[in-house]
Amino acid sequence: MVSITEESLESIKSNIDRSEKIVTELIKLTLSFNVTKAEEKSMIKKSAEALIEQLKVINEPIELLLLSINVETFPEEKKKKRKSKGKRKKYERITTLTGPVYISQEKKQKFLKDLGIEKKYIRKIRKKILNKKIPKTQEISTHSTLASFSNKLFYKVSSNLSKTAFFKGVQKDLRKASMSYTLKTYISITLFLTLLTFIVSFILALFFTSSFITGIRNLGIALILTIIIFFLALSWPANTASSNRKKIDSELPFATSHMAAIASSKVEPSRIFSIMTLSKEYIAISTECRKIVNQINVYGYNLTTSLKNVAKQTPSKSFAELINGMATTITTGGNLATYLNERAKGILLDYKLKHERYASIIGMYSDIYTALLIAAPLIFMLLLAIISIIGSTFMGMPASTLANLGIIVIAVLNVAFLIFLQLTQPNI
Repeated sequence: MVSITEESLESIKSNIDRSEKIVTELIKLTLSFNVTKAEEKSMIKKSAEALIEQLKVINEPIELLLLSINVETFPEEKKKKRKSKGKRKKYERITTLTGPVYISQEKKQKFLKDLGIEKKYIRKIRKKILNKKIPKTQEISTHSTLASFSNKLFYKVSSNLSKTAFFKGVQKDLRKASMSYTLKTYISITLFLTLLTFIVSFILALFFTSSFITGIRNLGIALILTIIIFFLALSWPANTASSNRKKIDSELPFATSHMAAIASSKVEPSRIFSIMTLSKEYIAISTECRKIVNQINVYGYNLTTSLKNVAKQTPSKSFAELINGMATTITTGGNLATYLNERAKGILLDYKLKHERYASIIGMYSDIYTALLIAAPLIFMLLLAIISIIGSTFMGMPASTLANLGIIVIAVLNVAFLIFLQLTQPNI
């Protein structure tokens, strides 16, 4: 039989409300700690210490509720309760800016001291850090304006198009690319850019038209350019997702080792991702970790569900396998630090093998380059010298024309070779 007094309920409710506000304040302080100056870090540290002390003090009156519970079914507890009856602490109501709290009289002075520290430093921190407005860059302003204007023109059309199978792949790419657009908004932007391209190219086509034939040709070019812009806009999320995948895969071997080190300190598993979001060394990985933290803090999912949700959205297959494995390890009660250490070794080994393979391929490319773009031009120049001496031509072209053509071809091949190396080079 449990009986709880109204006074006890009011005390506990007030203290819980205050605890929630303190925890929220501590989270804000933690997130702002790594992006502040040295003097502000000192204020944050003192404020956090004061808040933690307050948290300890105001959680003590839970005894009010425990002492109001009738524990007839537990004789040993009943004896303890009878012994402690004469020693029951008195709790005092103290009004704070965020509401009343109930604390023991012996802790009153310490609580008021910590409360004074909190007021002193939190007020300064709020002015300097917590309430600081983030200035909008030109890029953010342009994107929001473009999206808003595009939606006004094409939202109804975009709503219908978003239901078709043709655009389902775009929706997946938008999620993988971490782009802050809904599918309907992005379709609206694509249609607006396509329409704008067609109007501008059509006007230019009419302006440069001198005859019927040139007019048809220019209109054809305008139409082809419009189609190209349409498909380029649709492929942009996929290209961004591919770029993100390369960045994640290049950071993953070292980020996994970092996560393993954090897990070895026996922290709560979700804290691993909270810490990784603050990392400036792993930009791509921190973006994915932020998704996991948001799934927990904003949507209210548990850690394993959040890991599985993000695994479906991440552009990197390797990162998806890593966090799916973490979800399985947590669910089955395995050792997360051991799992991460083993995965870090495996991913780092793959990373080394990939670069060793690329080094051997580069050796083959260098042989091809030497043969085609060093030896072959030399032989070509010798042939030109012979043709010039005998006064002959090749395919009706004199030696001077062949030389100019050869220089152009060699320059184009060199540029093409450099572009090829850049595209095939793995991220380091």
